Amino acid sequence: MANTASDKWKGVTGGGNFGQKSLIFLFKHCSVRVGYFFMYFAIPFYMLFGKKSRKAIMHYFKKVFGFGKWKSFINTWKTYNTFGKVLMDRFSIFSGQKPKFKIQEEGNEHFWDLVKKDKGFMLAGSHTGNFEICGYLLKQNYKKNYALVFGGEGQNLQKQRFKQFSENNVEMLAVQDDMSHLFAMNQALEEGNIITMPADRNLGSTKNVKCKFGNAEANFPLGPFSIAVIRDVPVLAVFVFREKTYKYKLIVKELTLNDLEKELPTKKKAEILAQKFVKELECQIKKYPNQWFNFFEFFD
Repeated sequence: MANTASDKWKGVTGGGNFGQKSLIFLFKHCSVRVGYFFMYFAIPFYMLFGKKSRKAIMHYFKKVFGFGKWKSFINTWKTYNTFGKVLMDRFSIFSGQKPKFKIQEEGNEHFWDLVKKDKGFMLAGSHTGNFEICGYLLKQNYKKNYALVFGGEGQNLQKQRFKQFSENNVEMLAVQDDMSHLFAMNQALEEGNIITMPADRNLGSTKNVKCKFGNAEANFPLGPFSIAVIRDVPVLAVFVFREKTYKYKLIVKELTLNDLEKELPTKKKAEILAQKFVKELECQIKKYPNQWFNFFEFFD
């Protein structure tokens, strides 16, 4: 069985504080395309020495899409390439290039409909494309948005995140080992606010549900959906994919239970919501196969 995300993938952006500061300085004076150029020299290094992550991505293409070894290798290279560009885009936003980025929206009316209501709700994201870019480019002043983030990032990156998020009414909520962030999440929903969190990785929790994904099976977290069911709040699946330089596509999907499903026990309702999220994730991944950045062994 595949190991959990917490065992294999620590979620820390590479480069250290010096490298991250250098990128921000670079993009203050240069186009993001300059970062893409230097990135091409780094990809072979990660492909060569990042053995575990490389094998995990190749396994993803073999298990989910049924690709052979050579096609899986080519797509692994493309995935590293896209991931590098996503990181460059993120740091270019930190440097002040935010106005250059454009987002094409699909289904975002579901978000605005919930924002204007008194009840809190949840945004279930994933490690696809550049989900974080939503917090920098989509602004609303109706509700506070608490974004669950990994607490082990470098000080400089956390500082830049906080600065950009705070401008758009987004507050970071760090994952804690003692799970105390769960109390803050419950309070935020009770007060009618928004919780944004990834729903494709187990962040320290052992509660999960096995779901079919492509030609494979994997464990997906129950936590986000258990919270939604217990608090009786709506859930939206949100995906943000890179289309080209300075352009992203935002896709919002409602995750709802039918009348019969609403009568089921709490755990079963959470499992159904998780499965519906996974189905939406699979649908989007088939359109953007090189934009799911799970650099650890995920599938059984």
